[in-house]
Amino acid sequence: MSESDKIRVMIVDDVIDTRDQLEKLLFFEKDIEVVAKASNGREAIALARQHRPQVILMDINMPDMDGIAATEAILTNDPGIQVIIMSVQGETDYIRRAMLAGAREFLIKPISADDLYRSIRHVARLAMTRPIAPVGAPGGQVPGAQPTVDGQIFAVFSPKGGVGVSSIAANLAVAIRQQTNKKVALVDGNVIFGDLSVLLNLRTDKTILDVASRIEGLDRDLLNDVMATHPTQVKVLLAPPDPQRGELVSADHIRAILEAIRQEFDYVIVDTPASFQDRSLAALDLAQRVITLMTLEMHCIRNVKLFLEVADLLGYPNDKVMLVLNKATNRTGIRAEDVEKHLQRKLALQIGDAAQEMTLSINQGTPFVLAKPNHQVAKDIMNLARELVAKASKEAVAKESSKQRSGLFSNLIPRR
Repeated sequence: MSESDKIRVMIVDDVIDTRDQLEKLLFFEKDIEVVAKASNGREAIALARQHRPQVILMDINMPDMDGIAATEAILTNDPGIQVIIMSVQGETDYIRRAMLAGAREFLIKPISADDLYRSIRHVARLAMTRPIAPVGAPGGQVPGAQPTVDGQIFAVFSPKGGVGVSSIAANLAVAIRQQTNKKVALVDGNVIFGDLSVLLNLRTDKTILDVASRIEGLDRDLLNDVMATHPTQVKVLLAPPDPQRGELVSADHIRAILEAIRQEFDYVIVDTPASFQDRSLAALDLAQRVITLMTLEMHCIRNVKLFLEVADLLGYPNDKVMLVLNKATNRTGIRAEDVEKHLQRKLALQIGDAAQEMTLSINQGTPFVLAKPNHQVAKDIMNLARELVAKASKEAVAKESSKQRSGLFSNLIPRR
């Protein structure tokens, strides 16, 4: 490997032993080269200009100028440098400050060799991504970029927890992929207590936080690097591994990420948390369909009625909110017809009850539609997928026809 192919790293730490230890850890890595070492933030700024490292390992607490201030100054001068913040503190405030300053990753001391190598190589790969137009820019792409996809967002939601939102979201994504063979993304929007990694048996250390922390550089390469690939070829954006890091993902991050993903995928399924907080509403607002799950329990029915009132206040069209009865059974003493009468809304579909079988598939990390494809519940989920895809296709045709009619009409208008 030539010198120019190596990842150029600078180490910044006020403790000389730490600097030397990190340098020794990196010495035998053939694709990594330590080009400079600094003892404080001000020295780091000067050395960054001189040596132009690709990656900086930056301690957060240093005298004279700390790592946060140094990171901000360095990235102002050269936004292409990737900074990994190091700290003995793992509190949310430290991580938030690091990410706001522009750091790519946050490592807690003492740092293992594997974590160190992984982080350096990870952020170096991200540095090579080519940015597309910022989310929300006209056209959503730059000249010469691949055409974007006007994907459909389906948010799976319930105003009450424990009704099976995550399970249905995961199975729905797999079902749509099987039926359409198109590009399908699954997003764990429950950034505080997301568990899609367990449901799908996916093991990766990359999560939605990796995207949120560098939202200004969001592009298809970053998404492809962070999103995990399920054996069915559904791409999955997982939630952070703990609530503290999940708190760093804001509603604005959710909006920007979903807008970017829908430009790359035909269908985007969002597992949405059971709340009316801003993160949930960010996903619900963008969704073409809100699959609202409910069960035949009085407190769940009451919460759904409240949500329908909120949806009306938010101006959601009636056909945007799709009521789906999950774990449907006749053993609760409440009939589906009575629920429809109480809510004054029709149920779009019912998914049967398979508590034991569904639990087994979750424990095995295999989606139910794959584990038990002939089970009635699997067929119910496939029917839900089929109906969603059919509605989306019908609306796409209507939209295209409207565009053509509008274009024809404009040609008939005489120019002045």
